[in-house]
Amino acid sequence: MNCGLVLLLALPLADAALLARAGWRSPAPPRACAAASGALVFLTREDGKNAKLGSLLAARGVATRELPCIAFERLPGFDDLRAALGAADELGWVAITSPEAAGTFLEAWRASAQPAVRVASVGAGTAKLLSAGGVEPAFVPSKATAKTLAAELPLEAGVPPSVLYPASALAARTLEDGLRARGFETRRIDTYTTVGATWDGAAERAAAEAAVVTFASPSAVRIWAERAGTAAAAICIGETSAVEARGVGFERVIFPEKPGVESWAECVVKEVGAE
Repeated sequence: MNCGLVLLLALPLADAALLARAGWRSPAPPRACAAASGALVFLTREDGKNAKLGSLLAARGVATRELPCIAFERLPGFDDLRAALGAADELGWVAITSPEAAGTFLEAWRASAQPAVRVASVGAGTAKLLSAGGVEPAFVPSKATAKTLAAELPLEAGVPPSVLYPASALAARTLEDGLRARGFETRRIDTYTTVGATWDGAAERAAAEAAVVTFASPSAVRIWAERAGTAAAAICIGETSAVEARGVGFERVIFPEKPGVESWAECVVKEVGAE
């Protein structure tokens, strides 16, 4: 496949149009075609969260290196979340939009005597984490984005139109604004924030030479761009990170139609030419 055509051929027209509005254009960047020769793929999720993607790629013969871009810090809002869950009978929904938010919520839920709550999960991956932690999500939208969750969360008779939203301090207002526009009362509580992971000199030098990088969050995209530039191909888990990648200057941006680790891995395999 021609390197300069991968993005447009991989996307439905609606997603391609989204990136076009963000300023996407198609000239091949300096390292674009280097990816086709089996380049080392960098995995940038936080420490301990790269194993699944790494295993999928290893099974397909793709060489990888972990270089986390981000780490998480808890905020005082965690105590507010525990208090809010203590009055769970007044809640219609709790909206969880990331794996880290799921972990934070579960910890607060356990500290609040595990009240009965109706939880909406942004996608299947986050839903699995919630289920494993003892909370079965009552709703998962058709597409794993905050915009779709806001548009599809049910307004049901007998269920209070209120949403508790434990979030990262850096999360966009997409979910809360979308819900309020539909008539939900939304309380956002910033329970954690994202900070840059520590890199040593060897990590910085390796990143500067990277040809293919994977991203699972806009924060990771921004940190990589600040530290290593935007010459590599950016293969993102979904369109939210992809739009951020294009916005900070990556010219080769690829993401699956439906977010998920398996479909993300397939995008990587195609990019590096693995079997």
